[in-house]
Amino acid sequence: MVQGQDKSLDEAFDAIIDAWLIERQLLLTQFVTFPQMSVLDNVIEELHRFCEAMVDYSSRGHFNVYEQLLEHITQYNSEHAASAQLVLGKIHDTTDKIVIFDDEYGAVENLSIQDIGHFNGRLSRLGEVLADRFNYEDELMTLVQETLS
Repeated sequence: MVQGQDKSLDEAFDAIIDAWLIERQLLLTQFVTFPQMSVLDNVIEELHRFCEAMVDYSSRGHFNVYEQLLEHITQYNSEHAASAQLVLGKIHDTTDKIVIFDDEYGAVENLSIQDIGHFNGRLSRLGEVLADRFNYEDELMTLVQETLS
């Protein structure tokens, strides 16, 4: 954090968060297009793009966002540090599930009719995981907002 700015986030980090939230919106947009796709669409290529975007988003959170949010929370409201650590643990759990999905579908060459049935169930469960993750991330950002007031 930049010295002399009290509790406020510095502009560079604020820009990182804004870009990360835009990336989250784009990921969500990609996710919701799958159920509307036809088997004639290039589902495999879109699936690869989605998996890549999902892993990139998750990585950016872990390596560019969460630790800085935690540092800010710890510095300005140490009472919330334990809560932030718990939320981070929950986020890490969702990361494991995201990696499993990516391992299964990130480089798939083709999907049989049977695979498509399995894929629909896995995609639905992934949607629940992503919703949980986004909620946990929002909890973490709420803890930061509480330090700014």
